[in-house]
Amino acid sequence: MMRKAAAITAVMLAGSLLSTPAAHADGSYDCFFGDRTPTQDGYKISAHSCTGGGGVDVTIKVVSGSAAGGNRCRTAFSWNGFLTANGCRKE
Repeated sequence: MMRKAAAITAVMLAGSLLSTPAAHADGSYDCFFGDRTPTQDGYKISAHSCTGGGGVDVTIKVVSGSAAGGNRCRTAFSWNGFLTANGCRKE
């Protein structure tokens, strides 16, 4: 009887895990130019001519500069097209 209950519980748990959506960024930005600076937890991006939104767990696509390409950052702040992001890594 205990084995049957354990098996049912395992199946229910597996089903709930399969129905969980894949991880995704909470925001995204597209920037024309961006530089990256190494930090203890990855790197920092300073960019301009940016559009998009989000503040935590963001993806940032940069067209030119040392940060060119896809990046994922823990935090980002944008104001009037300028962006600063921390805890970044290449995607």
